[in-house]
Amino acid sequence: MSLSSKGANRAMVSLTMQQKDLLNQLLTASKPLAIAQLAQQTNLSSRQVNYRLKPVKTWLAQHDATLTATPGVGVEVNCTPIQRQHLLQELNTSTNFQLILTAGQRQQLFGLHLLAASEPLILNWLQYNAAVSRTTIFKDLDVVEPWLESFGLNLLRKPNYGVECHGSELQRRQGLTALLWGDIPFDEPLLEMRHGTGLSFTLADTPALPIIQQTNKLLQQWDTRAAFGWVAHAEAQLGGRFTDDAVLHLALALAIQAERAGHGHYLEVKPDLLAWLQAQKVWSVATDVANRIWLDLSPASLPSEIAGIAMHLLAGLRDQSWPGELEIDPLFTELIDLLMAEVAQAFATPELRYDTPLRDGLVAHVIPAFMRQRFGLWSPPTWTDGSLSHQYQREYHIAQELALLITERSGVVLPAGEIATLALLLRAAFVRESASRPHRVFIICPSGMATAQLLVARLKARFPSLEIMGVLSLRQLSVEQVADAQMLISTVPVQPPRPGLPVIQVHPLLTPEDIETITNWLT
Repeated sequence: MSLSSKGANRAMVSLTMQQKDLLNQLLTASKPLAIAQLAQQTNLSSRQVNYRLKPVKTWLAQHDATLTATPGVGVEVNCTPIQRQHLLQELNTSTNFQLILTAGQRQQLFGLHLLAASEPLILNWLQYNAAVSRTTIFKDLDVVEPWLESFGLNLLRKPNYGVECHGSELQRRQGLTALLWGDIPFDEPLLEMRHGTGLSFTLADTPALPIIQQTNKLLQQWDTRAAFGWVAHAEAQLGGRFTDDAVLHLALALAIQAERAGHGHYLEVKPDLLAWLQAQKVWSVATDVANRIWLDLSPASLPSEIAGIAMHLLAGLRDQSWPGELEIDPLFTELIDLLMAEVAQAFATPELRYDTPLRDGLVAHVIPAFMRQRFGLWSPPTWTDGSLSHQYQREYHIAQELALLITERSGVVLPAGEIATLALLLRAAFVRESASRPHRVFIICPSGMATAQLLVARLKARFPSLEIMGVLSLRQLSVEQVADAQMLISTVPVQPPRPGLPVIQVHPLLTPEDIETITNWLT
């Protein structure tokens, strides 16, 4: 989105919102700002800041001010204090500016209205509402089209007919959910789901363009706040809890479903899938939720919409394993048992085969992943920045092997984020198992009894699995004395009396860095 001044006799340069933010930072600063500082404050790179300051310089020149960049000092606006006040006032007064959407913002809004429309959108309607040319619309649609295709949707363009999104109702709803969630390639998301407030629109308070006004009306149809109550009711009936992100996703999906079905756009569910869902325990819960959402839905369409709710509930990511999860399909019991055996073998730790938290974690993640792919449901991308593959190489490698095994046995292909989640589950299980084993250590502390007792007390409180065999002075340190020890913890530098015996030097007060070092050794 950009802003351009109106009311002057000369053509004024337009400023995007990022350029406006940069100028606001400069006008409110009491001293020159370095490019790196501006970049940090506006979430841009230094190169992007330099590029965006060019129109800012022109805008200031048109307002009888200058922008000066001094190497080694920074960037500043040169003007009088009164002039600075007037510039800030003009910059922050929206009535003095005309709203201009960026390409990415237009593409989001075009995609949203195409997915929500029940009839073709006329090009003239898009031109008028977005205040852009036909050529610009065609370019934007060329960007939106491949994104729609990723959901199995086609963009139909016909002369004298308009533009229409074509595909199944399920595919359309998945595209809507992803777009409203912000999982898009166009630009910074304009929409966001939040706990408590529901769906928010960043441009809601700037309805200068007709398409913004139309979007505000459209968003009012999706009652995400009420949907939080539907999800909470389902959790209570199912006897478990979804993760926080899953609650947001489910509330958004149910709000979209409520509006779409309420306006006569119904799901089509294959008879065999419908029969399978009706045989599951979740069906009665989905029916109860449906009765809360619709009071007068067509009886012929109600079963398919109940099926839609059931699919989302089965595919929602759990906070923990739910009662009766493995009863859904015998395949899951066999698969989870196999995964647990593989983990125990990979870590050469038989006890891990019976690690209950690990088993619950696998159930809570693998079963929803299976359901999402079986039903063709979009889900929010799970966190992964690629660091786990380096930080926990062994766990990540084992997680990749488990993912291949899951694909081989069930046909489910886990995305990178789910593999990272498996790696975290494996790491946690290994830490638990390692921490449960006693580790025999001696404390080397030549500073006296008081320091030694304090260190021992802190070690016992923080690491219950440490079997502290005693406190030794440097003079007592010998091969015979530490024959049964697995590690030495010392407050001073010390050479191990036997080769291969680990020594960790710590501060007498046991700092956080010391705790991390000992934890890494234990695991």
